[in-house]
Amino acid sequence: MFTEIEKRILMEVQYNLPLTEHPFVDLAENLGLNANEIIEKLKEFKQKGIIKRIGANLNYKAFKNIGKAVLVAFACSEDDVLRIARIINESIDSISLKHNFLRNHERYKIWFTFKGRSKEELLRKVEELAKKCGVDDYLFLPSKRVYKMDVKYDLFKGISWSEKGLEKDDVPKVDELGIDARMLFELERKLPISERPFKDVASKYSYRESELVDLIAELIDKGVIRDFSGVLRESKIGFRENGMNMVKIEPEEAGKLALRLVRNFPQITHLVEREVPERWCYPIYFMVHADSRDKIEDVRKEVEEKYGIEILTLYSRMNLKPD
Repeated sequence: MFTEIEKRILMEVQYNLPLTEHPFVDLAENLGLNANEIIEKLKEFKQKGIIKRIGANLNYKAFKNIGKAVLVAFACSEDDVLRIARIINESIDSISLKHNFLRNHERYKIWFTFKGRSKEELLRKVEELAKKCGVDDYLFLPSKRVYKMDVKYDLFKGISWSEKGLEKDDVPKVDELGIDARMLFELERKLPISERPFKDVASKYSYRESELVDLIAELIDKGVIRDFSGVLRESKIGFRENGMNMVKIEPEEAGKLALRLVRNFPQITHLVEREVPERWCYPIYFMVHADSRDKIEDVRKEVEEKYGIEILTLYSRMNLKPD
């Protein structure tokens, strides 16, 4: 699918993108390649949709209007999936709606996550959506704690892989830091692939390029920005499978297990402890992505055997959210 050089470029832009005034030039130097060729290749990857974006990956917990998150599952018939998905996509703005998937659960077929100001606001929105969609059975699973959020794909191993440790739980709000949130969204979604990508944003918000780079580094240290890197689109790199692994465990034991999983399983991209209703006994959720289902199953079995637990893995059948 990719040449060895292309794989190296995609790996470096995910794992080792320099946070400097000239990140793509320095990336080329680190790879021993021509800077102009690297920039053009990255633009090509972006144009083809292989790279979703390159820039600052924000921690939305730092934004008061979208600082809370929930995973929702709607029960519906197979014939109703596309109609309901369309209503969800039209009812939640693209920044707040993070995922919307058809998964292989016999009852709860549509699984989506979105963000808002408070748990109460999220619940009101779900109730309104359920009524609008004609859904009378759903799961409302708000995040209790995020232990890991780092989506990186190892193109040589064929599975998601991140050595990142425990995510900070106490993150300052952007407005408390006196930073313009619009600038951070530009650094995440609109950073150009060029020799001096920070030039225009820095000028627009009255920073020098060096000051903006230093600010990004400071915000990474505070947990407001998770990292500075490229994000790949899994469907374009041969990662055909993603498994949402739901751990059956007593809620009071969930935190201890989550810490062990972060430490011992770099294949995990997302690891979240959720509030659950009495009828739903899965408080821990972790995601693994791979180029084959067997690799995800191997991780699931290893976790089950290592900790003596039961895991229900739901696989994505279709991405219901437009790119």
